[in-house]
Amino acid sequence: MSEPPPSMPPAALHSPSAAMACPTCRAAWRGAVTCSRCGTDLTALMRVAVRAWEWRQATRAALYAGNRAIEALALAHAACQVHTTPHGQRLLALALLVNGHMAEAYALIEQVLQE
Repeated sequence: MSEPPPSMPPAALHSPSAAMACPTCRAAWRGAVTCSRCGTDLTALMRVAVRAWEWRQATRAALYAGNRAIEALALAHAACQVHTTPHGQRLLALALLVNGHMAEAYALIEQVLQE
C-alpha cells in the first residue's frame, strides 16, 4: 500500500466526513496514493483534500483575527467548493454568521444537521 505524502494533514487523510472516492471506479478513498481497487493514481485527489484543508485552516485564522470576516467567508466558500465536509460546512456557517448572513447560515446548518 502506498504511503501518503508527508505534507498531508492527518485530518485530511482519515476524516470520516471526507466522502472522497476514486474518480475511476468510485471506491472509497482510503488515504493512499493509489486506488486499492483499480490502481488509479490518486495524487490529484489528495492535493484537492490538502488545499481544502489549508483553506479551512486559513478561515479559522481569519476568524480568530477578528477583523478579517470577509476574507474568512471567501476562504470558507473556496474550501467547500473543492471539498465539502460537514466540518467545512459548519465553518462556512460560522463565517456567514460573522458576516451577518443569518438566513444563509441557518439554512446551511439545517442542511448539515439533516445529513
